[in-house]
Amino acid sequence: MTDALRAEIEALDWFHQIDFGNGLLTPGLIKRDKIRRMSNIIFDMPLAGKSVLDIGCWDGAYSLEALKRGAARVLATDHFVWHHGRSGQRPFNLVRAHLAPSLEVRDIDVPDLSVENIGRFDVVLFCGVLYHLRNPFEALERVAAIATECLVVETHLIRFPWWKPYMRFWPGKELNDDPTNWWSPNRLCVEAMLRDLGFKQIGFRHPDYRRRRGIFHARR
Repeated sequence: MTDALRAEIEALDWFHQIDFGNGLLTPGLIKRDKIRRMSNIIFDMPLAGKSVLDIGCWDGAYSLEALKRGAARVLATDHFVWHHGRSGQRPFNLVRAHLAPSLEVRDIDVPDLSVENIGRFDVVLFCGVLYHLRNPFEALERVAAIATECLVVETHLIRFPWWKPYMRFWPGKELNDDPTNWWSPNRLCVEAMLRDLGFKQIGFRHPDYRRRRGIFHARR
């Protein structure tokens, strides 16, 4: 079984480095140590008994982490990666089958997210998604309505101007040579949008020393 699983893992492209045990570690772009460090920031609240929605979950590393931290229910969603990535949904399916059979899954795009379609969740993860969207504020409004306690937003940021809310548009491949990167808000812009959507308490942390990304915890 180990050899067969290793062959399956090696045949796929991975974004997250995930430990399958018995020495089987996927070769993901986002390494295990970074996922562990990011998880300690993202999950800065007790998850025992909570429901968690992971939007844009990719291979499912943070969905898996939510279950490990005691979440009672985790729904993992994605669409773009599962339909346009080289390995599609297969890496996630392998993770779910071998490590998290209780993990719920839904192939749904961000414009289709709504309370009517998927319900409400105590904690909503919106990590690495905002700046890929053509209409980021409309999407943020959608996901904010789903979060009953905490919305976690992780995004690419621009540092200047730091004294007023600002968001820069990047046409073509100008941002990191990626045609799916559209926006860079600054910290004040993200906080202003979250406050406009009814969140009273907003925490902020830079996840790395380059300060090009930020993690926001928005609470009611």
